[in-house]
Amino acid sequence: MTQAPKISKADAIRSHLETNPDASPTTIAKALRKAGYKDLTPQYVSTIKSMDKRKSAGTSRRGPLTGDDLIATKEFVAKLGGLERAKHSIEMLQKLN
Repeated sequence: MTQAPKISKADAIRSHLETNPDASPTTIAKALRKAGYKDLTPQYVSTIKSMDKRKSAGTSRRGPLTGDDLIATKEFVAKLGGLERAKHSIEMLQKLN
């Protein structure tokens, strides 16, 4: 008789957070260790929570372009060898996404 595969540690943390959104990393780690996730630490729980928060926040840069943004863009274009190459690289990047 084969057992169903256990979900990953990260998915187990996310699942626990869905039902207990205010649980601390220590509480989550203890609960999941009891459920069979041996090496789960509060630090790992914090890492997963922070990564998920960062992903859900999306791009942190919003609003109008600043002078610093334009300077960074100019440096990017120069590094790639000109505006046409920069445009082409952005088009290729869009295709990858």
